[in-house]
Amino acid sequence: MAQARTGKKDPKVLLMEKKLRKQRRNKLLKSVLAIFLALLLVGMALAPVFSQTYTVDPYREGGQILVSDQEIKLAANTAVTAAGATTTTTTTDVGFHDFIDFMMETVQSSYYKDVDKQKLIEGAYKGIFGVLDPYSTYFTPTEYESFNSSIEGEFSGIGASITEGKNGYVEVVAPIKDTPADRAGLQAGDMITEIDGIDAAGFTTEKAVTMIRGEKGTEVKLTIKRPGLADLLYFNIVRDTIIVKSVNYKMLDGGVGYIQITEFGNKTNAEFDEAMAYMANKDVKKLVVDVRNNPGGLLDTAIHVSDYFIPAGKQIVKIDYKGSNDRTYRATTAKSPMDVAVLVNGGSASASEIFSGSIQQTGSGVVIGTKSFGKGTVQNLMPLTNGGAIKLTIAEYLLNGDYHVHGIGITPDIEVKAPVRMTDELMASLAPLKPSAGMISLNVYGAQQRLELLGYDIKADGQYGPATKEIVKQFQALHGLSASGTLTVQTMEEITKALVSDEAKTYDPQLEAALDYFKK
Repeated sequence: MAQARTGKKDPKVLLMEKKLRKQRRNKLLKSVLAIFLALLLVGMALAPVFSQTYTVDPYREGGQILVSDQEIKLAANTAVTAAGATTTTTTTDVGFHDFIDFMMETVQSSYYKDVDKQKLIEGAYKGIFGVLDPYSTYFTPTEYESFNSSIEGEFSGIGASITEGKNGYVEVVAPIKDTPADRAGLQAGDMITEIDGIDAAGFTTEKAVTMIRGEKGTEVKLTIKRPGLADLLYFNIVRDTIIVKSVNYKMLDGGVGYIQITEFGNKTNAEFDEAMAYMANKDVKKLVVDVRNNPGGLLDTAIHVSDYFIPAGKQIVKIDYKGSNDRTYRATTAKSPMDVAVLVNGGSASASEIFSGSIQQTGSGVVIGTKSFGKGTVQNLMPLTNGGAIKLTIAEYLLNGDYHVHGIGITPDIEVKAPVRMTDELMASLAPLKPSAGMISLNVYGAQQRLELLGYDIKADGQYGPATKEIVKQFQALHGLSASGTLTVQTMEEITKALVSDEAKTYDPQLEAALDYFKK
């Protein structure tokens, strides 16, 4: 209080003011240096971008695009303007750098622990993009190296595509088929709350990926919050080499062809062409294309695959930029004579939604499954001279009829809920089924949980109302039991057996729905 009356200032405040005065005296020198560095960065960072291509992917989240002449001129004009050293922009830039320096110096001098200045700088970079959207970010050199290994299609990890979720935790978009994540039972929509015992609240996708990946044969421990389940799930997953094959194909009964696309990557065009040649050789008339749990990939690949099934001249996708520099891609080849059904689910995102949505919006086929992820933005990836990179959302893509995918997704023409594949971890998380006194309401809750996992439209609330009784009747009738609607001991045993049966593990109601559609 005495200092307030006499007007004396705290010594620390005087020291900071002295530093600021010194910085202002060097203002002209800093301006010249800042302009020189800006010109150098513009020249070195923009040069490699000319060789890039479009991509839309929530795991790689990124991608590479061609920079237009207009964008390049804008960057150059900005640099020339800054070179004048007399504009408001230049003055603001210098003040900004002074202020950043001041804050970093304050942290380094006053924070109760030692802080690496480079970490502060990287934190400032990430903070710029952190206020935008989940798909814009700054890659550190280590993160960018990891990103590039994903693009090459081979890396060491668990094989799960992830993104920043809406509840403060990184969310699984989809496990890659036949990887450690898939075999362990991770599912689309799972929220990762802890990684190796560390609270993952607020983690960026890049930070989570860095922690989850690691040397082959090592273990990562994930704590999962799964929508619809009250208890947390715990997974110990051993890392392995992940090699992503993007297209698999085979013949199904009745002469129906089946093509699965796991991602829209660099090799997908050639692999899909091979699959379609196989189908044509087999004289296939009805084709299922499965993009469930496909997290996305390259835009040009999604267009290439879509072009097989959409009439020439019809819009596949429009890229909606800020301003008027939009671009529309249309089908250019004759439509395949095959009838097509596309399978989607909550793990189908980005390029998968361009493909499935273009089929749906042009009336070129039918979409079956559950609503897709809803990622409809395009990112620009710009490598930097420090070994890192900038990833920035620069456009939204729209389907035929200006249909917006982002935040909405693709609603299937035929909605079919798929049962959840049972794992030991998931089984351990369910309420017990025990035919003993005092367990009635818990048994009801446990039965409801299991029936929901088997694909029945039921809510687990522990209440044995008319809706639950009707579902139990349906189950009993299907399994040769007396359809009384009463949750008998035999019924509870049969529900548990059904959940872990080989038939339950292999039954695919969404694929069956596609086959039924072709029979009509």
